[in-house]
Amino acid sequence: MREKGSPPPSFWAKVPVDPEFDQWLTVRFSHRVLVVVRTVTTLTRLLDVVSLLKDDPRVQIVFTHNEREPAILSSGVSEFLASLDAKVISWEQAVETRFDLAIAASENDELHRVKAPVLLVPHGIGHQKHYPHQTVISGLNPARLVRDGRVVPSRIGLSHSNQLRYLRRNCPQAEPHAVVVGDPCHDRMLASLNRAARYRRLLDVRDRKHVVLASTWGPDSLLGTDPGLPTRLLTELPVGEYRFSLIAHPGAWAAHGPWQIRAWLSRARRAGLAVIPPQRGWQATVVSADCLISDGGSIALYAAAAKIPVLIGSREPATVVPDSPLAELLARAPRLDQDRDLREQLDQACAAGPLTEVAAQAVEFSGKCAELLRPVLYELMRLTEPDTRAVFLPVPDPAPDVTEPATFSVEVRRHADHLAVSRFPTEQAATPGHHVVAHEELSTLDELEGAAVVYCEFTGEDTEFDGWAREITRRRPDAGLIAGIGVDRCLLWSPGEPVVELTTRGEPLAAISAYYWRKNRNLPATGSFRVREGHHIRDVVASVLTG
Repeated sequence: MREKGSPPPSFWAKVPVDPEFDQWLTVRFSHRVLVVVRTVTTLTRLLDVVSLLKDDPRVQIVFTHNEREPAILSSGVSEFLASLDAKVISWEQAVETRFDLAIAASENDELHRVKAPVLLVPHGIGHQKHYPHQTVISGLNPARLVRDGRVVPSRIGLSHSNQLRYLRRNCPQAEPHAVVVGDPCHDRMLASLNRAARYRRLLDVRDRKHVVLASTWGPDSLLGTDPGLPTRLLTELPVGEYRFSLIAHPGAWAAHGPWQIRAWLSRARRAGLAVIPPQRGWQATVVSADCLISDGGSIALYAAAAKIPVLIGSREPATVVPDSPLAELLARAPRLDQDRDLREQLDQACAAGPLTEVAAQAVEFSGKCAELLRPVLYELMRLTEPDTRAVFLPVPDPAPDVTEPATFSVEVRRHADHLAVSRFPTEQAATPGHHVVAHEELSTLDELEGAAVVYCEFTGEDTEFDGWAREITRRRPDAGLIAGIGVDRCLLWSPGEPVVELTTRGEPLAAISAYYWRKNRNLPATGSFRVREGHHIRDVVASVLTG
């Protein structure tokens, strides 16, 4: 019987769900697979699993989620499914339709109502957490795994054989249904390691240290412990040496809403923080990292398994299973001390290296998940497995939401053979020994107030630059230097002085600040000099523009 209030069957999808309408099909598949989605987190995991079926024309995949009884953190599921162009049916139709296989990454949906053999997989790196304020291990709730004396999932996928103890302890009836297959997300990240340089290019890391902040949801998360940490990191560490990205758990986006998350991060985003959307790209971002600042979420273990050093930046959550690999990682990884120098701690964590031996206790059969998991899928469907090799493809490219900083507080230090320039994104006035560099169009009026150097893109003729710079000076009388940045050079102008042409390789702002520093100290501003920012030392030539 249909549930009360559900749409009549005439409103349900006919193809490709109802066999009575198979004459309308283009590809005459033989088996139907239902993907049961609860949250954005579970959907990202389920996409890893069903990727093993994508090339088989015998299999049609449809998705469902229970909109009438949604999970607390289910916001965003409909939009994510729509972005996939997936075939989605209502929960009411899903439970009234017979399928050859159903795949779920949470036991909290009413899987006992599904008319199909069910494969249940974790939605994190194994089973490392209790449900909040409960002793039940997340993903292994015995009240959900067993209904009316029957074990609901036909198979329960585990990432490591040591997790069998949880089933044995809490739900012994389900232990015979367990199968150790490793972790698909981990294996996709392994399959992506050769693309790390590509991911770094897409995230504009260059030769900087890429520090990734990973925050799960709840008060014990990284953002819950210290919402201001991203801003402090970005404004206290030089932009020429560090690149920062943030991965926030889909549950945080769902709980507060994307607008609010972005609003809370607005200062950090103006300082150059790359925010990774919850639907895709977090795995590639971790693969590209030099260091991860994390809390007690699964990403810490995924990073350690990918040989990324981990620094713990939050209090330990009460939900972590005491004898789990995650608990061991949290006990052994260095902790971020808010009262100590942040840069020193980051550099020490990078130098210490990863805790890969801890991650090995979370994922068994590393790199073998596809060849272990695909036979389970086909066995449950009672379908012969393809003779092609089962493999996971690399993870999607990162698609960061990022705004490059437009205002900097700049420090210049003199060395024997070069000037060292450190630029810090800022919204404040210059501190002693620093000068402010601000973009004429992208900085705010407050940031432009008192800026020593004002810059903007300039694409006009050389003969037009003098007038262009004078107009900017009229609006910004406190500026001591106006810089017009072109494709391969920049032009500089100070009141009462001739136009200077500056040539250098790469990012010119460090060279512009070095020029301003020399000029302000009555050193020869024109001529050749060397500038270092981060690991780069560049030759700079400044000459009076003629003609």
